[in-house]
Amino acid sequence: MNTLHIRLCWWLVLLPVSLCRAQSGDSVSTLKKVTVSGLKKKSTFTAVTPLQSLTSETLQQLNAPSVGDAARYFSGVLVKDYGGVGGLKTVSVRSLGAAHTGILYDGIPVSDVQSGQVDLSRYSTTFVQSIDLQQGSPATLLQPARAYSYAAVLSINTPSMNALLLPAHQWQAGLKAGSFGLWQPFGSLQLKLPKQAMIGLSSEAVFSKGDYPFHISNGAYSEDTKRQNADMKSFQGELNGVKQFNDSSILQVKFTGYHSSRGLPGAIVFFNERSVEHLWNTDTYFQSRYRKSLGRNTGLLISGKYSRNYTRYTDPDFLNNQGGLDNRYTQQEYYFAAAIDHTIGERLTLAAASDAAYSQLTANLTNFATPTRRYFWNNVAAHYNGGLWQLNGSLLLSTVNDKTGSGKAAATINKLTPSIAGNLKLGESSPFMVRLFYKHIFRMPTFNDLYYNWIGNPDLRPEYARQYNAGLVFSKSINKVLKQFTISADGYYNRVNDKIIAVPNKNLFSWTMLNLGKVDIKGIDVNVEGAGQLTGAVTWFTRMAYTWQQALDVTDKTSATYKNDIPYTPRHSGSGLVSLQYREWSGGYSLVFSSTRYTLGENNPYNQLDGWGTQDAFVAWTKPMKTFCVQIRAAVDNVLNRQYDIVRYFPMPGRSFKLGLQLNNL
Repeated sequence: MNTLHIRLCWWLVLLPVSLCRAQSGDSVSTLKKVTVSGLKKKSTFTAVTPLQSLTSETLQQLNAPSVGDAARYFSGVLVKDYGGVGGLKTVSVRSLGAAHTGILYDGIPVSDVQSGQVDLSRYSTTFVQSIDLQQGSPATLLQPARAYSYAAVLSINTPSMNALLLPAHQWQAGLKAGSFGLWQPFGSLQLKLPKQAMIGLSSEAVFSKGDYPFHISNGAYSEDTKRQNADMKSFQGELNGVKQFNDSSILQVKFTGYHSSRGLPGAIVFFNERSVEHLWNTDTYFQSRYRKSLGRNTGLLISGKYSRNYTRYTDPDFLNNQGGLDNRYTQQEYYFAAAIDHTIGERLTLAAASDAAYSQLTANLTNFATPTRRYFWNNVAAHYNGGLWQLNGSLLLSTVNDKTGSGKAAATINKLTPSIAGNLKLGESSPFMVRLFYKHIFRMPTFNDLYYNWIGNPDLRPEYARQYNAGLVFSKSINKVLKQFTISADGYYNRVNDKIIAVPNKNLFSWTMLNLGKVDIKGIDVNVEGAGQLTGAVTWFTRMAYTWQQALDVTDKTSATYKNDIPYTPRHSGSGLVSLQYREWSGGYSLVFSSTRYTLGENNPYNQLDGWGTQDAFVAWTKPMKTFCVQIRAAVDNVLNRQYDIVRYFPMPGRSFKLGLQLNNL
């Protein structure tokens, strides 16, 4: 089997290359003329399904060091954050859970078959060009079939996706320093090569003690202390290559490495915060994409990826016969995707995609199941442009087959899931647009759900979700002061069946996973964005997001949790940003807030967690020199020094300061 894996890996790597080599030869062809005026900003006004985007310019105005921090500024998104620079951060969109949210990194899916939750604290915003959140189906048809298998997709895009648009070599280098022992050096270099080629290298390191102060209060007793075991060291590097051939086809190759060592701070219970738990992660992956036009109306996309994720978790205090835990897990995945689209006339586009993946999880645990999973996704999609209206539809066939080295394996799954979406502009010059979408999707139980020692249940069924959305968008350029103004409001209803939850098995110390849950989710997402020019030298930008949400457990009418809020789902949440720029100076203010929520299914006062809100501010000075540009940036996080918990018993940092210096020729 190992030989088969190696051959498959090489096949995924070399297939796009062999296709490219087929384009070369002794014949001479003329490169098609391409006119580029700049990168087009994604429009939330024309999107068939709700789309939110944070560009690199917006990210620079947010005090958000990681993609997980930035995701808090999207409406409908709940981020579970355990605190600190190295704290784990996972996202749930519209209360469907992190396992229903797909992550695309430069167009190729990122997966964690063990837990189903991708830790977004690993992805720095330093080298990100944009972050997009798309509800329902992808914005463009020419996508891997796997991109259609999620309830929502968070796309992380780096400059390498558009590297051939660079006019010349580009470089940047800098250092960020801050409170609690934070040091963050970074640098990148992109070299424009002859014959429409580019090679790029970027790297970043993060060092943090994480010993931020916080206050403990328990009745008449209180204590001021510092967070322990929250230190972090991480290193990441990325090598990119892009080549455009004479027929305008493009090959993109990416190799990424990441390593982190971080303490896992404990829950603060009865003034005790002792924790000696530690987590190591080493991730490597290679991915490639090849895109080619097969004539004027047909496009081809081929993608391949190999990833290896190593995790080591230790807890010397754990009471067992071995004197503690030292668990080591290795995930490997081989992934291949091919997609094609074809435009008929000027209005109709058809697309088809087929993906395959092989995943394996090994561990050093006794009697571990050593599961493997084979995925197959086949999708057909169509888009019709009626001028003032658009209609999208897709049908996805998902096949999942598990095998185990020991013990029972989950049953094979074959499921068809549809989606349909449409929008209508109310007149040729109308600023109003309405949109609707429906999607039926499921998520497979993770390897932890199925096979984790003592609690895994191989008889679990998939968790199904039906999504309904209706929205209204207004977008208009008013005048010079208000050059751009867009507001959108989307109401939605999600119904989750066979929700996978942990329940006591024999007693409170023995739990198992079961399909017991039904959840009704109702909500409204509101987004506002505006920009303009106050005077000839002063420009402004603002962005606001608000979510009202009600996510209720409707599993059992006789249960104490019936029609109670599901855990960690606030009724109200939102964010805001206002920034100004005057010549070399810029500054901004941002906030994020959440109302009260419950930590457990029973909504009683004991389980209620207070709402929270943080306010951040920054000021920056940017000065173009003769051959480079220098930027100095100062920021304050949590300006009012509020103490709060996003996850109960895990206090977040109070006020902190950051200072950054960056040099570049961008």
